[in-house]
Amino acid sequence: MYIMNLLKDLNNKQCEVVSAYRQNLLILAGAGSGKTLVLIRRIAWLINKMKCSSSSILAVTFTNKAAKELKERIKNIIHCKKDYNNIWIGTFHSFAYYILRIHYVEAKLPKHFQIINNDDQKKIIKHILQNNNFNEKIYNIDNIIKYINFVKNSYQFNNYKQNNNIIYKNLHIIFNKYQKLCKQTGILDFNELIIQLYELFLNNPSILDIYQQKYKNIFIDEFQDTNDIQYNFINLLYNKEINTCITVVGDDDQSIYSWRGAKVENINRFLKDFYQAKIILLEQNYRSTNNILNAANKLISYNINRVKKTLWTNSNNGHLITIYLAYNEFDEAEYIARYIQKYIINNNLSLSDCAILYRNNTQSRIIEEKMLQFNIPYYIYGGIRFFERQEIKHVLSYLKLISNYNNDIAFERIYNIPKRGIGKNTFQIIKTIANKLNISLWESSILIIKKKNINTSSLNALIKFIKLIQTLKQNTLNDTLPNIIKKTIVLTGLQEMYSKNSCKIMNDKDNSILNNLQELINSSKHFMYNLSKKNNNISINKQNILVEFLSQSILQVENIDINNKHITNNKNYIQLMTIHASKGLEFNQVFIIGMEEGIFPNKISIYKEKNIYEERRLAYVGMTRAKKKLILTYTKNRYIYGKEINTIPSRFINELPICCVKNISYLNFQPNYTPKKIKLKNSIDYYVGQKVNHNIFGKGIILKIEILKKDFKLKIKFDKIGIKWIMSNYINNNI
Repeated sequence: MYIMNLLKDLNNKQCEVVSAYRQNLLILAGAGSGKTLVLIRRIAWLINKMKCSSSSILAVTFTNKAAKELKERIKNIIHCKKDYNNIWIGTFHSFAYYILRIHYVEAKLPKHFQIINNDDQKKIIKHILQNNNFNEKIYNIDNIIKYINFVKNSYQFNNYKQNNNIIYKNLHIIFNKYQKLCKQTGILDFNELIIQLYELFLNNPSILDIYQQKYKNIFIDEFQDTNDIQYNFINLLYNKEINTCITVVGDDDQSIYSWRGAKVENINRFLKDFYQAKIILLEQNYRSTNNILNAANKLISYNINRVKKTLWTNSNNGHLITIYLAYNEFDEAEYIARYIQKYIINNNLSLSDCAILYRNNTQSRIIEEKMLQFNIPYYIYGGIRFFERQEIKHVLSYLKLISNYNNDIAFERIYNIPKRGIGKNTFQIIKTIANKLNISLWESSILIIKKKNINTSSLNALIKFIKLIQTLKQNTLNDTLPNIIKKTIVLTGLQEMYSKNSCKIMNDKDNSILNNLQELINSSKHFMYNLSKKNNNISINKQNILVEFLSQSILQVENIDINNKHITNNKNYIQLMTIHASKGLEFNQVFIIGMEEGIFPNKISIYKEKNIYEERRLAYVGMTRAKKKLILTYTKNRYIYGKEINTIPSRFINELPICCVKNISYLNFQPNYTPKKIKLKNSIDYYVGQKVNHNIFGKGIILKIEILKKDFKLKIKFDKIGIKWIMSNYINNNI
């Protein structure tokens, strides 16, 4: 490509980036501003115009997908095969692997060291826990991996070592044993790759010099996502004395990964650490309409300590942003389904140009239900459909076995989940006898118990399992469906198995598995409500209710299978995803659901200002995925932890400019709408995060709720006197 063509169709700021003199550059590229185009043309400019050696260029990004796109697009504009092949493009991890393979001796690694994935990590940690008598219920394997990754990403081992908390002390012991075992067996996890590369350069100046001399033009994409160790590595590779130049491309307003170690502060650190770095802002947006951009600009302006930038476009104002107030989450889902049917399907528009975004995976269940009900094909991007999730299948299998002892498929799935001492050998005996006598696995188990023809420990475990199922079966005679499911989750040990360890290692995302289990209970309440309406409140046999519920769930899965086949044959489908998963994508039409305090921003974030900033950045990312139409929804009431509560609109809705939005509600469609509430036992009017008032202590915020027989006990942080426990009848919730 000729030099003039490299600047073709670029705006002034993009031209400034591409044609800039060799110097350190911080390119703050707003959403939809064409950063990838600018990045590849800048690389081509250095080679063609400034005669930089193509082998001097190192371009690092975060994902294999991004690296692949970068390679393909550079190949299209650099026609010299030699130049293209000499450029090093890849992820941080792949670059580390490349260097360590060459210098494994100096890095004190075995010649044939291997890389392990997350599953391998789990097996190693499980081995450590079992061999050292650590309680797996306290030291959750997933959380230990998060701890290990967090420590490595922050590269601050001593800070965690000095923590006096017994949990942290033991975590540090586990960490050391994990590191020792990895070293002994010659394996490295992904984060260890970066650490080993950094320490190789740090401890071997001569090797560092080789690569400083080689890579004098360094490019880092998505710079706002770098963690401490990655930043330290970049800083080490940079050498001002030999005129190394670093170009970093990022956007502090799109930094949404602090929970995995990303440091938005690295943007400001760059300006201090890299000699005479020049900032260039890319603010012209080529994706969204003016109304969407103006609203997003206003929203993100509430964050402080950011580099001020204002996205703008030559596009028209476009549609106003719709903010829909739903009565509850079922109305919210139905509004979206009817909208898609009316405005997209009936107008023959592409479903794949439409996305439904949510803060947490748990929110997808009701949306999925409505998509199936309205025969709208959908796809969970980067996730699993609700009824296909492992924890849901486990509970349903217990319920199926409770309902029908002879359900061999259900029996086989859960006979040792959670682990209860019924091993594979015992199960094989059960299965062999069942096949031989042509009886069910349940009947075979009863026979084995009577004859006592297995070892004592296995026999006792089998007896306990059979008694557990029989007890749960007895509960179905008198209890309500939601209680049956709740007791099944608790008594089987599933809740304990999925519960978080007793001490939070870090401020983590919501425990989605436990939330999914609660969502299953919620779905049973909704099922009961619909069933009572269908049967005009006539009493129904409780055992029949369980059978009916299981039938409905099976039909749901069958509908999902039909939906999957439709998707396989036709790529025209609605995409459902978390906002995190949507980063880097764009759609003509975007819905963002659950815009309520405690959901978005999520409940963990509302107490810390820096967490609110990240939640606001996440909302900004979600909004800027929309090209033409953006709809935000929130509810008046929502089921949270099994309770229907009055919700508070997200602060992010209130931060949007009035001139860019239009508000509608369920009352616009049904002016006399008076929905029947699903009556819940122990229903309350309070929720965590709610602001309340006390006649003596004044204003406060609810931190915790305890349910008593006839009242509720509230843990409240008062503005003036701090934290107190108060009975709910002394509180005024109309503040």
